[in-house]
Amino acid sequence: MNDPGSLQNLNDIVVPDPVAWWPPAPGWYVVLAVLAAFLLWISFRGLRRWRRNTYRRQALRELADIDRAGPGAAAGIPVLLKRAALSAWTRPEVARLSGPEWHQFLDRTAGTDRFRAGGAGALMDRLAYAGRAGMALSADEFRQLHGAAEFWLKNHRPEAAAP
Repeated sequence: MNDPGSLQNLNDIVVPDPVAWWPPAPGWYVVLAVLAAFLLWISFRGLRRWRRNTYRRQALRELADIDRAGPGAAAGIPVLLKRAALSAWTRPEVARLSGPEWHQFLDRTAGTDRFRAGGAGALMDRLAYAGRAGMALSADEFRQLHGAAEFWLKNHRPEAAAP
C-alpha cells in the first residue's frame, strides 16, 4: 500500500481565496480620477449655464404673469422682450434697435420668422406707437404676440446675434 500512484494518496484540490474587491488595482484609481474630473466639469458647465439663463427664467415668469392678466397687459410684452435682450447682449447691440431692425434681430436670434413675416412685429409696433387706441388687442392677436414672445424667450441664442 505504499504505492505512490495509488488513488488513496490523492488530496482535494485547493481552491484559492476569492480576489478581494478592495483595494482596487492602480488602474481603477486612474479611471475614478478621470470620472471625477469629468463629473466636476459637467457640473461646472451646468451651473454656469443655469446662472447664465437666470434672466430667461425670470422673463418667462413675467410673461406668464402677463398671460394671466390678459390682453389688457399686452403692452408689457415688447418691454419684456427688450429687457431680456439687454440682459443677453450688450447695450450697443440692442438698445438702438427699433421697428424692422428690432423684428429682424428677434427673428435672427431665435431662428424664426414670427416677428417680421408672422405679424408679431406689427402687433408690437402697434402697442408701442399707436397710443391708447392701439393698446387694445383682440384675444387672437394677444395669443399670437404671446406665442411669439414665449418662443423667442425659450429659443433665442446670444451667439446668433451676428448678422
